[in-house]
Amino acid sequence: MAVIYKGFYKDSAGTRAIEIKNDFNKLTTVIDGIVFSGSEFSDLCIIDKSKYTTDQLERFSFLSSKVYQTNLIQESLCNCSFELVAPQVIIDKLNNVELQSDLKIEYSLGRVVYHDTWRCLEHERMALTLTIVSDTYTGTGDYFEGALDSIRDQMKDKYHFKNCYGCMYGDYSVYGQSSFGSMCCFMNQKEQYHKVTNKEEYMELEYPVRNVQEIYCCDQYEIRKKGAGYRG
Repeated sequence: MAVIYKGFYKDSAGTRAIEIKNDFNKLTTVIDGIVFSGSEFSDLCIIDKSKYTTDQLERFSFLSSKVYQTNLIQESLCNCSFELVAPQVIIDKLNNVELQSDLKIEYSLGRVVYHDTWRCLEHERMALTLTIVSDTYTGTGDYFEGALDSIRDQMKDKYHFKNCYGCMYGDYSVYGQSSFGSMCCFMNQKEQYHKVTNKEEYMELEYPVRNVQEIYCCDQYEIRKKGAGYRG
């Protein structure tokens, strides 16, 4: 399954209308004829750099980093921003109905900052805006989790996300996470996950079945209870 999001890419050279294909494992987009792909916005790389001329690549900025446990160097797109709309299903808890809604994602990747022995991005930020009928909710942060937490708190008990973020079995690693798409899915051990009440019990679980995007949803979805698992 894959979906197409329409949106915009912006950098110092201007703004381009783009489409982003999401197969819920990776994101793929074409900017000025160049194909980029990655597991999240912060690791979008050119699929085959040899296909393009220096002039074609001139407008783009890249962060070079070593791929974990290899000698490979990855060049990921940076110093730019993305704006797109991802349709989401929202549960109206009062009326027990599902609503189609739009989640506007504004994702900003800063310039490269150099240190003595390493380099990183100046910032990685997002602003999320969810429109439900006539209500609008917003959240910002360095991670999808924090931005969605803010929207969830604003919705209170009126609405609930029907996606991996809002699922009973979606949680994060105690060792850290990426800004998007590194949520752990524990649907392979539902009974054990329901029993988790603290960090120690959470760490005793078997490995999750896989990592998922916060905005994905499968047929195993179950509405999340307050205080569940590691993230609560």
